[in-house]
Amino acid sequence: MKNRTALGVALCLVVVEQLLGTVVGSLNRTLVEMPAWRHLGAEAWATFSRGADLGNGTILYPLAGIGGLALILAAAIVFRLGPRRPWYVAVPVYGAALLAICVMLTTTQAAPIMLSLHRIGDDPRALEKAFEGFYRWDSIRAVVGMLEGFAEIWALVALSSLAFAMKTPPQDQGTSASSVDL
Repeated sequence: MKNRTALGVALCLVVVEQLLGTVVGSLNRTLVEMPAWRHLGAEAWATFSRGADLGNGTILYPLAGIGGLALILAAAIVFRLGPRRPWYVAVPVYGAALLAICVMLTTTQAAPIMLSLHRIGDDPRALEKAFEGFYRWDSIRAVVGMLEGFAEIWALVALSSLAFAMKTPPQDQGTSASSVDL
């Protein structure tokens, strides 16, 4: 297999794996966990969520959410300030940034419901209402997050393609690809 072909196949396999991981990672809570919690009941969900989401999740989730948003916005800004901004790269880069903002907006609806679990105590009606509200907003956030993940993978492929095109020297110059800087 030629080097370029092997690199292309490897890139395709990594992209497909990332797409699969994005689908499973984004929709796991909505399609797997929340239906199980609905079966077990809002009280069991609240107990678990207080220990997980409101335990270590209070550090990890904001770090990933805010950090991820900041990184994709920074990527969009850096791309915008760059010398070349072809549409085939701009669409996924800016799309991923827009979708990341949408994920954060849906989080502003889901997070207060989760955070209310400490305040509402063990009232079954309040817990059921919180469960349904969180499930609704988390499901919307999961779908938007999956689309964001797709856009980020698309952006990564497009940026890689652009970087590779800029890095590949003309054949008659006799320089190696590794000696050409972006």
